[in-house]
Amino acid sequence: MLTYLKDLEARGIHPGLDTTRQLLKHFPHFYKDFDPDLSQTCVIQVAGTNGKGSTAYFLASILQTAGHKVGLFTSPHLHDIRERISIDKQWISPGDFSSGLWSIKGLAEDLLKRELIKHMPSFFEYIFLTAIHYFSREKVDFIILEVGLGGRWDATSAITPEVTAITTIARDHTMLLGKRLGQIAGEKAGIIKKGVPVVCGCKVGSIAHRVIKDTASRARAPFFNVIDAKNHLEILDNHSYQCSYTTESEDYTFNVRLNGLHQTFNAAAAVKVIQVLSNNNKSIYVSKTAICDGISDTFVPARIETLDTSPRVILDGSHNVQSTAALTHFLKEKQKNRLTLVFGVLADKNYQRMIALLLPYIHSVILTEPVSNRALPAQKMLKLFKDKVVLVRKNPGEAYRSARQFKEDILITGSFYLVGAMRKIILAGG
Repeated sequence: MLTYLKDLEARGIHPGLDTTRQLLKHFPHFYKDFDPDLSQTCVIQVAGTNGKGSTAYFLASILQTAGHKVGLFTSPHLHDIRERISIDKQWISPGDFSSGLWSIKGLAEDLLKRELIKHMPSFFEYIFLTAIHYFSREKVDFIILEVGLGGRWDATSAITPEVTAITTIARDHTMLLGKRLGQIAGEKAGIIKKGVPVVCGCKVGSIAHRVIKDTASRARAPFFNVIDAKNHLEILDNHSYQCSYTTESEDYTFNVRLNGLHQTFNAAAAVKVIQVLSNNNKSIYVSKTAICDGISDTFVPARIETLDTSPRVILDGSHNVQSTAALTHFLKEKQKNRLTLVFGVLADKNYQRMIALLLPYIHSVILTEPVSNRALPAQKMLKLFKDKVVLVRKNPGEAYRSARQFKEDILITGSFYLVGAMRKIILAGG
């Protein structure tokens, strides 16, 4: 089945929600062993250029801490495709994953034969539908859906959530979403549904904020900001990331376990979503203690993750300019310099600007390539490191071994594909 999925991933995507909607529509007729009705399940959908994954993890942790059974759907994965589907922080089992996929395939083949769909599901649609199949069967109380790409045509938009959230907007995936921030914001705002509350993390008054707010207004969707004149986030302790988040109605004080000041904002976004959710649905109650404990208990791998190896390794999945800027803010804050950088990136990224941001913090460089047919050849980056010691090692394992020879702290970044592969190598003992 994994081979089948890899072939599908290589074929790309089919814009539109018709296939996903048709399969969801026919779930009740095809599956007799459980009731796939989601009407009793609260769904939260999270979109954005950066921060959506961390915000989704914060939400899942908060709701689980409050005593609920929570399904979480995220992407991409680092090591194992099953990471994308979890309940209460436990990945879907190999058996449930395999049986779910084959079951979705059987339903899709039946609908294709009856000409109710025009093509088989894409890679992402398969994983998403498998997640819904699993969450429905296991009767979770909440489903947290992280949007894969954009929002308007993302498979997760085939379900109407109770609350939607859009974290930040930046230039990424410009070939698919557009080159202008307004265009990208418009695609992300495609998750907004009629009457469904929207939580927006974009800076008030920015182009993205205006586009999202206008879209919400047209859909008559109640609109809420994470930060504005009535909602304030204060960092009380930079070392422990202790925060105070004040809204119109409540004050919250919490510690963020994840590294980087940007994660305090993602945590605040999750708090705002929970607050809007509780106000919108009086049957849902989440205590302040559950919110604060859930935030402090949230861990997401490869988000400025530090491994206590020798030398020490910092792993970060930054893969665009905005996320790289957040990473370098952390490096500056913690006075990290003279690092050995292991860097690999996909060819469609603004790698020149990403590298320019990293240069002040690095001494030596190992250029490598993510395991992807979209990877940028390492040689093409050599000219961007004129005054640095630079080695090219296309194999991730060789790249890590070469980096250790410099005996400086190692920073691995540029792509989730790269970071995932190297994290696995390091945890296995190098």
